[in-house]
Amino acid sequence: MTTDKHKFSCYLHPAGVTALEELYEALRLAAPLEVRGSVTRSTITEAAIGLALLDWQARGADSAIAKTMVTLPAENEAQL
Repeated sequence: MTTDKHKFSCYLHPAGVTALEELYEALRLAAPLEVRGSVTRSTITEAAIGLALLDWQARGADSAIAKTMVTLPAENEAQL
């Protein structure tokens, strides 16, 4: 099998691993049998990154990824 993909490793919190596995199983069950093999953890990750990037490009600081990942200093200090 020839692919133009590159291997990339990342570390996930156990809850992230569980969420990925739940999504993987749900998407495979929802997919028609003839395309079920194309649902992989890698394609899920690629799709999630693509969706996050599109949302960032469209909404910037109001995007879901920014609201999840970026905390303003004032908010950060209030949590201490």
